[in-house]
Amino acid sequence: MSIAQAAPDRYEVGVDIGGTFTDVVCRGSGGDFRLVKIPTTRANPSAGVLHAVQHMVREWGISPQQIARFVHGTTVATNAVLERKGAKIGLITTMGFKDTLEIGRQNRHAVYSVVLKPETPVFLVPGALRREVPERLSAAGEVITPLDEEAVRREVDFLAGQGVQAVAVCFLFSYLNPAHERRVAEIIRGSHPGLMVSLSCEVDPAFREYERTCITAFDAYLKPVIDRYLENMEGDLESNCVGAALQIMQSRGGVASSRIAR
Repeated sequence: MSIAQAAPDRYEVGVDIGGTFTDVVCRGSGGDFRLVKIPTTRANPSAGVLHAVQHMVREWGISPQQIARFVHGTTVATNAVLERKGAKIGLITTMGFKDTLEIGRQNRHAVYSVVLKPETPVFLVPGALRREVPERLSAAGEVITPLDEEAVRREVDFLAGQGVQAVAVCFLFSYLNPAHERRVAEIIRGSHPGLMVSLSCEVDPAFREYERTCITAFDAYLKPVIDRYLENMEGDLESNCVGAALQIMQSRGGVASSRIAR
């Protein structure tokens, strides 16, 4: 009489990469837990995931094929902002509004200072990389001034020549009518497909120009960093025969697929 073999254990793995240590949590289908800390490879944080997989194989006898779920938490985006190591980006905006990011809400802690310094994140996009193009929508989202596509092409070519990696696009009232922003994205992808694009109508489609411009610029600032980081991590997992899809922990709770995070 044949005896049915027990199904092999399946494992759920969580990896969190910190500045000093990479923490690994592994839970088996039988409810058993394993924990370990391994040094973080600061030069290439995604390599910490590869080291975690190798540790599980070497020390715990877990085959990569047994990993049914792989969840990753990271502060790469936060660190890029704090250390100001994000991508070099440009901004395309409505004529007359390129300094919105610098003016902000005009809140000043030193109101009587003779020399005022910006209290907004102007490091995201220096003034020379904030470009204006003729276009205008009304407060109802109606076209007042059509988009000048030739001006868009000139400014995109300029930004590409300056070596930017991504472009943030934020037009006045685009949250009511995104047509102009979406057309700019088409022009960029047609002439410079290597540039990443962040549109305010997708990132933060809400009123208040400074906040929308700021958030869209942050999105462009981080997008190339995160894309490169997660692409390397996906490659490391695939090369080590981990078939589980890479999931990324979100700061607001829950997880997202690597594709969505990128």
